Amino acid sequence: MKKISLLLLAVSFFFFYCTANAQQAPSKKKTQKESKSQSSSPAFNGAWQSVDDKEFAIVNDGFFSSVAQDSTGIWRNTHAGTYTVEGNNSITFKVLYSSFPGRIGSLQTVDYELNGDTLIIKWFKKLVDAREGDITNRMPKGQQTKYVHAKQ
Repeated sequence: MKKISLLLLAVSFFFFYCTANAQQAPSKKKTQKESKSQSSSPAFNGAWQSVDDKEFAIVNDGFFSSVAQDSTGIWRNTHAGTYTVEGNNSITFKVLYSSFPGRIGSLQTVDYELNGDTLIIKWFKKLVDAREGDITNRMPKGQQTKYVHAKQ
């Protein structure tokens, strides 16, 4: 009886090992690596600091997190989510987390210029609010923020 139990236990472990480590057949879907290369850019990866020292952002492989000062100088404006780089010098940020609940789910498309360690974001090419839809026409025109790669 003990031998049968040990044999069943060994076969079970072997089965679970094979199942957990099985390779899947190639698929026609994009691989995770291909998706990342089209949705994010290594040039954006890293820590970015606004030149006025009022905002700090970390960007990596399609994800972002930023913190900024409010009008009183307190660091309490936070946003995090995903981003997609389009080929025409545009980035679309999808806000998944925010200190402003009304901004969660918004899509913010901006134009950008990237020159070495300098990034200029031109606000807003398009702003789609999760509740109200496209509100681009309500946004101020001609605003931009200049960032540099943060140094230690």
